[in-house]
Amino acid sequence: MKPQHFLALAFAQVLWGANFAVLKLGLDTWPPLFFVALRLGAVGLLLLPFVGLPKRSQLPGLLLLALLLGVIHFGTLFTGIARVDAATASIVIQIQVPLSALAAAAFFGDRIGWRRWSGMALSIGGIALLVGRPAFQGGWLGVGLILIASVSWIAANLQIKRLAADVGGWQLNAWPALLAAPMMLALSALTEHGQVETLRSAGTAAWFAMAYQVVVTTALCYGLWFAMMRRYPVSQVMPFTLLEPVFGALTAVLLLDEPWDWQMVLGALVTVSGLAIIVIRRPQSVEQPVGPGA
Repeated sequence: MKPQHFLALAFAQVLWGANFAVLKLGLDTWPPLFFVALRLGAVGLLLLPFVGLPKRSQLPGLLLLALLLGVIHFGTLFTGIARVDAATASIVIQIQVPLSALAAAAFFGDRIGWRRWSGMALSIGGIALLVGRPAFQGGWLGVGLILIASVSWIAANLQIKRLAADVGGWQLNAWPALLAAPMMLALSALTEHGQVETLRSAGTAAWFAMAYQVVVTTALCYGLWFAMMRRYPVSQVMPFTLLEPVFGALTAVLLLDEPWDWQMVLGALVTVSGLAIIVIRRPQSVEQPVGPGA
């Protein structure tokens, strides 16, 4: 791998990891579902001039993906992050890696050896250490919502595999976002309040968080990710995702002044060790065609 590509992949993971702290910053102002609706709408409109409109025959599959990814995944993820500290959220969401391996075994006949079983056990044990520590901020409801987001992420990836034959990477970002945005806006209207007032009073930090979601997370990070996935085999690209929870926890502690303790550090190390065994042992089993799930 060329040095500039190595640095580009590492930089993308740093930005993706920092996204959890930025999300937490934005959720101090935006109602979670309203935040998701605005993000999806902005992403869809930003990319629409470049990808055009989908064919009518593609709409049923895209609608299902919009429901799985745009509504269920992002809806539960943002609501969960609003309830727990960003450092914990950035690590708990990594449960999607062992879940991806299990899905590959269930749906594609992939064999799980003892090494990957041990990696799954380590990663789940590390997450248990994180959420079981006395300093954990939040509750099991927030963690449960993030776990639901992880499951829906796996389901969305299975749907993406079905659509990938005739739908490109940027189209997979733009079209489901446009379809999901009105759904999320309706859900926000039914379950949240103060959206208009939030739009009027949102400060610099809130709009920075929104811009980060649209420009940095989507345009820059996904652009780098897609480019590197086209250039290199999955076995070379996937190990870089191990950096995301590390930088996610680090930026949350440094930028948001979230508390940390040795149990948090131990839980993070155990989780990342388990993820490393899974990803490095058989990376094609946990391929993430639309990038990390935040």
